[in-house]
Amino acid sequence: MHDLFLGEQPYGWFAIIGIVLVIQANWVFHDAEKRGENKWLWGAFALLNTPSNLLIYLLVTRRLGKRHTCMHCGTKILNQHQYCPVCGEEQKEA
Repeated sequence: MHDLFLGEQPYGWFAIIGIVLVIQANWVFHDAEKRGENKWLWGAFALLNTPSNLLIYLLVTRRLGKRHTCMHCGTKILNQHQYCPVCGEEQKEA
């Protein structure tokens, strides 16, 4: 039986990195869905690299994407929007 980590091609490390990427993408996908973000875009983005893409996702969605709920239709929208992009209602400042 051949050791996966011996030789010029460390196949075992490729498998470990692949598993980590799939777990990261799955978590980002479900978190983006829960937060009302584009889940497919963020999930695919998380498949590209680890951990830097996870850090970018957390920074963008937690710091730059502060949201509130539209009082008319209940959609989560960015705080800087003056009008809801779904129903068009003007947003009152909190």
